[in-house]
Amino acid sequence: GVNLMTVRPCDASHGKSNCGNVACDLHDMSRCHQQTLSLCVMLAAMLLAYSDSAEAQSAQTRQVNLICMLEPVDLGLAEPFAVLATNAVTDTMDSKIFGDMGTSTGTTLPTYAVPYPPGGPGLQGSKHPNDQTAIDARAAAINAKSDITGRSDCLTALGGVVELGGQRLYPGLYTSTSSMKIESGDLILDAGMGTTGAVSNAVFIFRTPTTLAMTAGRKVILTGGATAKNIYWSAGTAATFAQDCVMQGNIFSGTEGITFAARCVHHGRAFAMGTSVTLATTEIGLTT
Repeated sequence: GVNLMTVRPCDASHGKSNCGNVACDLHDMSRCHQQTLSLCVMLAAMLLAYSDSAEAQSAQTRQVNLICMLEPVDLGLAEPFAVLATNAVTDTMDSKIFGDMGTSTGTTLPTYAVPYPPGGPGLQGSKHPNDQTAIDARAAAINAKSDITGRSDCLTALGGVVELGGQRLYPGLYTSTSSMKIESGDLILDAGMGTTGAVSNAVFIFRTPTTLAMTAGRKVILTGGATAKNIYWSAGTAATFAQDCVMQGNIFSGTEGITFAARCVHHGRAFAMGTSVTLATTEIGLTT
């Protein structure tokens, strides 16, 4: 028999299709009246096709929305610096620095020959021990860090102590309420959302109110067109990187300094707003 129902839109949920004022059990088509069978089947098929299409479109929309396009942080007069500290920059005298180096209050800088021979340790840039250039660069770096602190667009709040190691992350702003670390594995930053496309101007920002730390041998790996110049790390206190690490981006420490252990490679800049930058057989700067 056919059950008459109040007229309502078709509904293909729970294995049933309510077509106009006729209800058909799709698992027992013999119960449908012959005159309504073909209509029910046709409308049910249309609904399922529409549902699949809508789901595909929704997934595509989510894919697009996940590529969150932030504006880069303006480094201003700090941009030429590979290393900028408040009090001092110390080194074991076998690092390679691609860019300027300076201090804004103290005057302690390594006594590199400038410029150093190609391929040799030293500074490929200019020294600025507590001169106006370094003071102006520090003011620009403070403004840049304040910009990072004030941002909220594309925010992903990660919670307390955040382990970034072993993750693949996409463009956006990532924050914690405690420390951030890269410990359990390498961190992949993917500007192309895992697709074959590349988004070279995609921006990644990481913000922690306390410490940023990387354990020995860990790497930040860029893919999908991600670039070191558009990655920003802001720590409220110290940033420390253990030996043989590979880091990417612009690092801002807060009340404390930035420390690189032996043989770290940092494709980016180090701005210590609190105290000093410590290098040890470190390769640092943006070469491209």
